[in-house]
Amino acid sequence: MSDTPSFLPPILNLDGDWDTILARLYSVFKIDFKESQTYHRGIKVIYNGTIKADGLGKEEGFWHVVSRLDDDTGERLIDYPRAKRLPWAKPLMESPERHEIKVWQYQEGTADKGLRTYVWVEEYNYALILHRKRKVFYWVTAFYVESRKQKDLRRKYESRV
Repeated sequence: MSDTPSFLPPILNLDGDWDTILARLYSVFKIDFKESQTYHRGIKVIYNGTIKADGLGKEEGFWHVVSRLDDDTGERLIDYPRAKRLPWAKPLMESPERHEIKVWQYQEGTADKGLRTYVWVEEYNYALILHRKRKVFYWVTAFYVESRKQKDLRRKYESRV
């Protein structure tokens, strides 16, 4: 099995210094989500456009798909397996139905989370989460599915609505 499914673009090479890596990642985000519109099953996808003071001029929606919150420091740190797969996000959102991609809705427990749409390429360990808000999907996050998280995603898939 290769690292990339044949129907998705290659994962990013994230070798280099931090400025080079950040520029490479943001270029993908900018092209796929800022300079063009993305749709999931015909419904517009939006992301968190808030730019925090410590966000290096980048949107929170960007940081949520290339980094993870460090439990010890409370800072967002680059998550290389997640970040390398950023080029997969838009094609997965816009993909027609395929047997390799599991797409389902799951009712999250709290009212503020609500009904979430999951898109998961299980064989390649990548998932993204969308939340329907009125006439749009809000892109919550995307992540590399580590082995400890696979069981949780399978449970949500089996309990889908």
